[in-house]
Amino acid sequence: MPSVRVTRCDPLLRLFPDRPPPPAYGSPAHVPRSGSTPILFAITAAQDGARRLTIKHIRRDDGTVLKGQARIYELLPVQVEGNTQGSMCSKPGGALPEGWLEHLVREAPFQTAEVLVEADSVVLSAGSTHGVLVDVAVDGDALPGTYRGQLELTSGDARVTAAFALQVHATVLPEHHALHSVHWLWPDPVNLTSSAPPEWWSDEHWVLLEQAGRQLRAFGDDTMFTPLIEGEHPLITTHRRDDGTFGFDYTNLDRWVTTFRHLGFRLFSGRHLNHMGRNVYVRIKASGKRERPFHEDPEQKGWLGFLPVFLTDFHGHLAERNWTSCFLQHQYDEPRDRKLYEAISAAVRDNMPGVGSIDAINSRPETFSPLVDHLVFNLPGIMEHRDLAAERVVQGRRNWLYHCSSPYPPYPNRHIDCPLTASRLWPWICHTYKAQGFLFWAANLYRGITDEYGNSLGPMAPLKPGQTLEVGHPPGDDWFYYRGPDGLRPSVRILAFREGLIDHTLLTMLASRDPAQAHVLQDRIVGGVVKRLRPYPPDWSWRRYRETVNFLEASHSRTPDDYHVARAELLQALDQTAPAEKPAKP
Repeated sequence: MPSVRVTRCDPLLRLFPDRPPPPAYGSPAHVPRSGSTPILFAITAAQDGARRLTIKHIRRDDGTVLKGQARIYELLPVQVEGNTQGSMCSKPGGALPEGWLEHLVREAPFQTAEVLVEADSVVLSAGSTHGVLVDVAVDGDALPGTYRGQLELTSGDARVTAAFALQVHATVLPEHHALHSVHWLWPDPVNLTSSAPPEWWSDEHWVLLEQAGRQLRAFGDDTMFTPLIEGEHPLITTHRRDDGTFGFDYTNLDRWVTTFRHLGFRLFSGRHLNHMGRNVYVRIKASGKRERPFHEDPEQKGWLGFLPVFLTDFHGHLAERNWTSCFLQHQYDEPRDRKLYEAISAAVRDNMPGVGSIDAINSRPETFSPLVDHLVFNLPGIMEHRDLAAERVVQGRRNWLYHCSSPYPPYPNRHIDCPLTASRLWPWICHTYKAQGFLFWAANLYRGITDEYGNSLGPMAPLKPGQTLEVGHPPGDDWFYYRGPDGLRPSVRILAFREGLIDHTLLTMLASRDPAQAHVLQDRIVGGVVKRLRPYPPDWSWRRYRETVNFLEASHSRTPDDYHVARAELLQALDQTAPAEKPAKP
């Protein structure tokens, strides 16, 4: 019996330290050029000890070495103290609604491998299942073909290897995905590192921000959620001159946009204007003191009067920098007050020409649709208002999709206790509904949680020092990235989502060449979400939905191999339908 056993596993299956590895997975991974693919290994040991990790050359049978890069990650476990129990009602050890467990990976409490940390060694514990993931990035000019490699674990003279294979296709993935994506980054220094947080906007803070942006970009985001004039440490500072007029300092905004554009971000979305005024600090030039002129303003009259002043000046700065076309402006998140929304929308429309508005709308989208350029539907909303979404496309407007603590089982979500196939599924859903973008509210919003590795339920509001979470968001809903000493670390959930973004881009490419074949693949993966989830009943409510799922059916694919087969078929079809290369000009 070997002291260390290494098993290659399906990367869409969860690993649990207290359970044996899932069945071995031997199929080659299919990857386009300029794309990436994850290779997952489960490791068990008969005794404690450290092992060094290396990748032997990844080669074709003819000896050609793969042009690309292979990163090795150790998968760190996190604690799931409570399952998904509903929106803002998940408790540690709380009871699950009837019928939900069959749509989740396991009943809490449990630990699962979740956090990707680059590593050249792994410390093994006897009897535990450890995860190691190799993420292979293929260069755009790599030679197509079947490549084989090995993960090698060594300790002294002891050595154990595990083989893997990948099929590199001729198809080249474009530089940018076909789907815009944003996971809101919260820039507070305490949300960027597990070490002592640096001062706001210090050089050390900017290093962490750039590292966070690099992670978000590497896992598919091309849109950066951007703070404006709110808070004690605003990105844009506000001052009042002696004559009573206002001025704004855009130094940090310029550094923000320049930093993230350099990383490949294409769009920037300004934070929501609704209620922003209550947290705006204005420095008085004459005295140097700061005031909050709009803080005690329940009807927001002062803020709404000030808003055109700021937006006009802000727009002028964006225009001067030629940034209006890459900027979007959030107005009011999940609005319910039509009158207030109209006022804010008018301010944006009148004072920021060329800047699109964007908002998540989770109730009465037909009411707010005329007031927003990029309407971000939730899944039930776009299902129920598919005609509205189609009408918006005809009008030249944009539709995006989002989810948060909802939807609940049997709908797909991306919580830690949800199957990883659900994380990969969402870009497919976006393609089905012709959404141009995907939005999620929290990449790293810990709200006072000091150890997100030991706590998965997310606070609904910032915890006070020493306060214990009693009820909150479902596991992992408040973050997809985890703090480390050097910055944010990705999760296996965001990795699966990245793979879904690659699927979406390939599906979009195929749909332009062979719509019928693209539809067949799409229907195989997503068909159940589209066709078999019946509309809400007339007496529908979130409470009733939480208590029963009898009126819902779900048959979107939760089988990992379906996604791998679809990826292979997408690439094979694209290889065969690739446009003929134009002859070089003489």
